[in-house]
Amino acid sequence: MAEEILLITDDDQPIGLDELLDASGLVHDDVIELVAIGVFQPLGTTSTWTFQARTLHQARRAARLRDDFGLNAPGMALALTYLERMEVLESRLRELESLLPRP
Repeated sequence: MAEEILLITDDDQPIGLDELLDASGLVHDDVIELVAIGVFQPLGTTSTWTFQARTLHQARRAARLRDDFGLNAPGMALALTYLERMEVLESRLRELESLLPRP
């Protein structure tokens, strides 16, 4: 049986909670905790949560952190925050390096 893979081409396309769970490997309780901590920002009411598609990347990363390092939701939140910050800083560094004169 082939595994279904969720492909999102539009980062602003909303995805439902069930789609997020299926595509990320997180469980419902993980998502509830990550929403409570403020890592994920759902759209809609609790019974009809949807998420921006870019949340899927974070959710997959959170699942890997949980599985690989045994992190709980607060640990996943902390790691995700620092990983995102590192990506921003690395991007900014590349921008600044491109402004330097070449030898």
